[in-house]
Amino acid sequence: MKIPTFRIIGILILMGGAQFLKAQPTQGDIDNYVVGLTSDFNQYMNFYITPALKGLGYGFNNGWYNTARPHKSFGFDLTISANAAYVPTIDQSFTFVPDNYQVLDLTDDPSLDDNFPTLMGGTTTNEVRSYLIKGDPQSPFIEGPILDGILEDLPINASAVPSPIIQLGVGIYKKTEVKVRWVPTIQNSGGLEYQYFGLGVMHSISQWIPVMKNVKFLDVSGFVGFTNIDLTYKLDSDPDLNPLDNQVANFGVNTITYEVVGSATFSVFTGFVGIGFDNFKTNLNLNGDYYIRIPGVADRLAIKDPVALNVDGSGFRATAGVRLKLAIFTLHGAYTLQEYNTLNVGFGFSFR
Repeated sequence: MKIPTFRIIGILILMGGAQFLKAQPTQGDIDNYVVGLTSDFNQYMNFYITPALKGLGYGFNNGWYNTARPHKSFGFDLTISANAAYVPTIDQSFTFVPDNYQVLDLTDDPSLDDNFPTLMGGTTTNEVRSYLIKGDPQSPFIEGPILDGILEDLPINASAVPSPIIQLGVGIYKKTEVKVRWVPTIQNSGGLEYQYFGLGVMHSISQWIPVMKNVKFLDVSGFVGFTNIDLTYKLDSDPDLNPLDNQVANFGVNTITYEVVGSATFSVFTGFVGIGFDNFKTNLNLNGDYYIRIPGVADRLAIKDPVALNVDGSGFRATAGVRLKLAIFTLHGAYTLQEYNTLNVGFGFSFR
């Protein structure tokens, strides 16, 4: 990404030069501007960030299984895999509608347009203006660039949101398997705290169906799983943009999936399919105080907690994949059809 993520505040709140009026803006004008800019910034960031948050939600709901056959009691597997949730073209950009914003507007440059990239889109030369009093032709304004997307920096120029998975599955009783996703809480002196936990349960349905339980190569199971991720990161202070030191980014993902899974095993190969329903919630918050420029005012002011985004999603899903098992070593790949189609590939070790 050409613009570091945590310099978003400095760029979008427009730290560039301003046109000034001879008359000093009133306190009421300034107060209205701060309220309007905070609202506009949230709206812009909602369009910009949402595809990435949705991609993470869909991604972390994948990779739970590569067979419908639960482990025998005390059997287990360790799987490491990666998801890539593909962002549709329609979500790689959005149309900036000036009437929906209180202080932000397009520039007068006829070579620019109102098609803005999202985080998962391409680059742009577009700019926006931030007016102290929008609609007043004499109002001072600040003009600056908008954010580029990261599409050109991604492998094979494909807009996909990655999500890594580390998972342990353990057979317990009556062809029931518990799957755990867990990473020990990570904390460092740089202000990063990361928590990752998931739990899933697979239970054999075919064992209760007289005809199916005698067909040894076929398995049908029910599955439910959830994942919870929380990340907190203390932003580095910047003497030029934001010298304040209380700025924190909070990010969270909560997912749950319900599925019926079927598989057929022939020698070392297993083909598997699944159909079900996904639900997820993601959020991104920038908390703390951040300096902004006020058009027509020489001094900067601080705004508090400028970003609070919540993105929900749900929908039906269908998965198809294949697994190769050589002794205890496994390789697998799967593709899920959903709003953001998702590829999952990985390897692991499986016993019993």
